[in-house]
Amino acid sequence: MVYNSKGCLLTISKKSLILIPVLCCLLFSVLNSNAANDRFQDHRDGTITDRRTGLMWSKNTDPAAGSFNWFQAVDAVAGLNAKKYCGYRDWRLPDVNELASLVDRSIYAPSLPRGHPFLNIKVWYWTGTTTADHSNHAWRIYFFLGNIDYGHKQHMLNHVWPVRASDYGVFSKGKARKQKRFYDNGNGTVTDSLSGLMWTKNANLAKAKIKWPEARKKIRQLNAEKHSGYNDWQLPGVDDLRTLIDYKNTDPVICDHHPFIDFKSGSYWSSEINVQSPYYIWCVDFKNSRVDYYNRVNHVQYVWAVRDSD
Repeated sequence: MVYNSKGCLLTISKKSLILIPVLCCLLFSVLNSNAANDRFQDHRDGTITDRRTGLMWSKNTDPAAGSFNWFQAVDAVAGLNAKKYCGYRDWRLPDVNELASLVDRSIYAPSLPRGHPFLNIKVWYWTGTTTADHSNHAWRIYFFLGNIDYGHKQHMLNHVWPVRASDYGVFSKGKARKQKRFYDNGNGTVTDSLSGLMWTKNANLAKAKIKWPEARKKIRQLNAEKHSGYNDWQLPGVDDLRTLIDYKNTDPVICDHHPFIDFKSGSYWSSEINVQSPYYIWCVDFKNSRVDYYNRVNHVQYVWAVRDSD
């Protein structure tokens, strides 16, 4: 029931009830479109700058018009530079972190931010990052769902989405790094000064691989016990876990000189549900850096907890 400002009951027609969800959807679309407009700057010359990262992308996500092996992809970008594509000669294949910065796993087909301005979107894209353990493989990203995987440079065909650095942003200028990255707080927690995240020092909270519902229960238990003095612990997001990966390392791929204890070279549960198939949960594998999804009750993974540092 709905009342007006004088307390009188208002009647709502069936037609109006039908329109309410439609209007809500329209409002949601407008809000997301505005958010995308705030993030992405369309220069109207075939290029888009991501204000969040400072990277400039081609608006056409397939400017080379085809799928290529990795070596051909490098040549295709060189061809774009020779033609001064969109007025620039410094295009390149993005590294894995740069390309991953565009992924939004809360949506699929494509897994790009709602309201994005990009055109001609394909599925698999090469990065310029070679895998650390096999020089004949390179990282690639699946923009239908958001998987991060690797493929054979010679035998696999993927698309080319070139990037260049614009004049500002975390990728073009780089974050100012403190001399020391990890701070052991002496209370069972570790703060990462680079990401601003606080992790439990114990990287294997359940002392074994467990199912996702049990992982969520473990987090609730930490909060109920006010672990290390905090009650806002959560399962990390995919990007939270990825901040700890160093793509130059191999098995485990975690960054050097970390202070964590009982860290495992294997897959860790994230908090993120696969929106196409909600029975599956995104995981990050610290054995090989892959981002993939697994059944929440048929698979077991490690569990870790994170919170925003103060």
